[in-house]
Amino acid sequence: MIRIELTADATARTRFAVSPVYQAVGLLFELGRRPQLVPRALRLRSREVIQDRGLWLLAALTVSPHGYTPDFLTPEPTAYSSPVDDELHRVASVAAERVRDEMAVVSHGLDVSRVPARGAQRVVLEALGAGEDRFAQLLAGQLDAFWRGVLAPSWGEISERLERDVDQRAGATARLGLGGMIGGLDPLLDWQDGALAVNSEYHVDYQAPGIILIPGAFLTSPTFSIDTTYTDTPRTPVITYPTAARPEGPHDLGELIGGSRAAILKALSKPRTTAEVARHVHLSASTVSYHLQVLHRAGLLQRVQRSRHVFYQVRAAGQSPLRS
Repeated sequence: MIRIELTADATARTRFAVSPVYQAVGLLFELGRRPQLVPRALRLRSREVIQDRGLWLLAALTVSPHGYTPDFLTPEPTAYSSPVDDELHRVASVAAERVRDEMAVVSHGLDVSRVPARGAQRVVLEALGAGEDRFAQLLAGQLDAFWRGVLAPSWGEISERLERDVDQRAGATARLGLGGMIGGLDPLLDWQDGALAVNSEYHVDYQAPGIILIPGAFLTSPTFSIDTTYTDTPRTPVITYPTAARPEGPHDLGELIGGSRAAILKALSKPRTTAEVARHVHLSASTVSYHLQVLHRAGLLQRVQRSRHVFYQVRAAGQSPLRS
């Protein structure tokens, strides 16, 4: 469980941001964790750009089925919306100490937060050998190439959808209050006793100066950037959450597998029974049961029986089956 406590002043500083770099890293994250949920055309284009432009260092740190992705790849947004070149410059000019500390977490994990070691691939170790400054510059260049090759052509449409999502959340805040709005962002997020709670395998209990919320066009579950040990220049926690309406088009997930099944997949970011899914997506249990069987046969879900209940969850790439 991640618990981010907020004082009254910190709550007042909580805000939204729209970030091109966060969208690029979010897409890479999904390619590693849940590639089957990335629209086929986008998945193929992303892999083509990575291969053709030799973005192996970037892929080694972001496209992974497990482990920690360095937070310096997604710098804290300084404004509601910043040009991509400004964000990439901040990646390239990150402090060497932060690069060193965060790469240590990649290699060795972080016991205090239960972040497991991921290990560094050869391409990463070789790039680090040139020094932290050069390492950050190489990653910024590869992130730029991925952005321009995959997302830049559609950024107008993507950014419009992100803006609409923020407008929707602003309306929810006006009607329900900040806590009510946060509770509606995703099933894994909740507002409990003056804190934002994230249902996560990691363990963090942190008092923050505020929170930055970023809609993620390609995410199927929230991601987070939280400093717990880096105290020289701590950053504001950033929660990136799945947008209410992901980008559509001829290869949209809903069009490929149907709106009901797409909603069921989103609900199964954590284990749920058929009855729990039915309540979440507002469909009958019999209808949900039918869709679950289809999705399971297609290899998109894993399931396990615990006592008298059967739980389903989205199967991530490289993920071992649920254990009872």
